[in-house]
Amino acid sequence: MRIIQSANPRPLNLLALGPGGLVAAACGAFEVPGAVEEWDIASGSRVEAGRATLGFGSVAFDPSGDHLIFSVAEFGITVVGTGTNQFSRDWVLPFIYPQFALFPDGGRLLVASSLSAVDGIECLKFTQNFEFERLWNNQPRPPHSFHAPAVDPNGMKVATAERYEGNDGRPRQDISLRDADTGKQLVSIPHDAASPVQQLAFTADGAKLLVRTDSRTVPMFDATTGAPAGELSHPGRPYVTGIAVHPRGPVACVRTNGTVTLWDAEKREQLRTLDWKAGKLVSVAFSPDGALGAAGTEDGKVIVWDVDI
Repeated sequence: MRIIQSANPRPLNLLALGPGGLVAAACGAFEVPGAVEEWDIASGSRVEAGRATLGFGSVAFDPSGDHLIFSVAEFGITVVGTGTNQFSRDWVLPFIYPQFALFPDGGRLLVASSLSAVDGIECLKFTQNFEFERLWNNQPRPPHSFHAPAVDPNGMKVATAERYEGNDGRPRQDISLRDADTGKQLVSIPHDAASPVQQLAFTADGAKLLVRTDSRTVPMFDATTGAPAGELSHPGRPYVTGIAVHPRGPVACVRTNGTVTLWDAEKREQLRTLDWKAGKLVSVAFSPDGALGAAGTEDGKVIVWDVDI
């Protein structure tokens, strides 16, 4: 187990692991200025890959590990060379505070927006020199607010949480599953608007969709029918603040009590609980090969551990 200390103590609730021991972390709280920090565990190097005044939406490494991609609240998507702060591309979007999910092959992005007069979702394809080609978009009327984009491991389906006002004037929230190639909605799952969705993730086989809210449980839904498929229920008062799916199947849930619980999602059984006494955890991620896990803390640390499953 290794602990990386950020230069600026703040909640590191955006976290990504790349190949070869690359780590990137940032704060995703709106209107919290700061930087995306990137570390190479092998060399011990650290760079600030980019700064933002209003905060960040998402962080990811491309599959090769050659580039770091992050979304900036003020203007859109930025791509930089790994280990540098040299911009490869800035993509200005018509949205504010975009979040994205990178497709498994690294060739496409699912982008969702939650703070704009033109809320919507887009699927963008990387072309040469990291230009973007829009494959499809969806901007419903009346405006919806889109959050928590996710892509299944096969790149066939995508998911978002969608908030909007119903005909009766009351807030509504749905979880939408769409065809990744066309954007056509496949399933809509009504969800309690009083419990905002914070994160969505598909299981490693793509069969189920995990839903994280500010609660102690992580409900699951069938990714084909949208039917309820059980839940991962944690005891006690601490809330789940981040989830990540290991390439071989286990699901990691971090909680406000500083623990990481690994689950067998199919059996809904706890496999192991880790506790480094490092304070409140707010994010979790696995490396592409599953060899490393990482968790971000509320006070600006990243805990990296060797995964034994």
